[in-house]
Amino acid sequence: MSGHRRLPVDFDLGLVASDIDGTLLLDWQPISEATIDAIHRCQREGIPFVLVTGRPIRWLAPIAEQIPDLGRVVCLNGAVVYDIASESVVDAHTLGHAEVVEIVSAISGEHPEAHFAFETLTGLFIDDGFATRSPRDATVIGDISEIADRDVVKILVSLGTEDSAALHDLLGPLVTRSCHATFSDPVNGLVELAPRGITKAKTLESVCDHLGVGQEQVMAFGDMPNDVEMLSWAGHGVAMGNALDIVKESADAVTDAVEDDGVAHYLTAMLDALPAR
Repeated sequence: MSGHRRLPVDFDLGLVASDIDGTLLLDWQPISEATIDAIHRCQREGIPFVLVTGRPIRWLAPIAEQIPDLGRVVCLNGAVVYDIASESVVDAHTLGHAEVVEIVSAISGEHPEAHFAFETLTGLFIDDGFATRSPRDATVIGDISEIADRDVVKILVSLGTEDSAALHDLLGPLVTRSCHATFSDPVNGLVELAPRGITKAKTLESVCDHLGVGQEQVMAFGDMPNDVEMLSWAGHGVAMGNALDIVKESADAVTDAVEDDGVAHYLTAMLDALPAR
C-alpha cells in the first residue's frame, strides 16, 4: 500500500460496507479469491460485510453464488434492502406514480429526446427507445400509465450521449425537488434517479442501526459518485485507486485499484492491525 494514506489509528471496526462494480470486481468478472478470502476473514472475526450497490436485485445472483452468506444487501443506490439468504425484500423506498409522471414530464419537457427505464420490485420496464445491456430482462412499454401499479424504485434517463457527469449536471436541477440524482458509470450516459432523500449512505445507516453498529465503526469502500455520500458518512471512507477524483476527495484514504485487489489489501491490513478479539 505504498503511496496511499495510512490506516486509521485506534479504529473500532464494527462493519465493512462495499460497493460492487469497480470496487469488488471489474467489468462483470468474478470477485477475486483474494477479495473473497478477506471478506470471509472479516466475517469470521464477527465483523459484518455489507454490499451497498446500484445494482438491481436480479443482478445479485452472480454475487450470491460466490458469497452466499452475505445476508442483507443495500441495492438500487439505497432504494431496496434485500436479503440474499431468504431471497426476499426487507425494505423498499418507492416512487409513487404521480412522482414518476412529474419526473418524466419535467425532463421530457426540456429534453424531448430523453428515454427512460424504470426499475421496479417486479422487473425492468423501458420505453421503446431506451438502450439496455440486458434487453431480455426488460419489458417495453408505450406509456408510463402501464406501470401505474408497479413499485418503482429507480428511474434511469438517457439522452443518447455518453458523458454521465455532464448529463447529471444537465438533468439534476430539473428534478432536485422530487428525487435524488446520481450516476455510477462516467461513460454510459445514464443518470440514476432514486426517491428523494434516498442514498446509499441513508439506507446503510438504517442497516447499521438494525445491527447495532455505530457510524464511527463503519469502514466503506467505493469508486463512483453514487458512493460519495456513503464514503463521507462512514467513520472511515476508502476510495479505490481507480475511483474518480471527486470520490477520492470525499474519502479518508485511497487503496489500490480494483484490478489490484484494493479492497483485499486494505481490509487485510486493517484486520492485521486490530487487537486480538
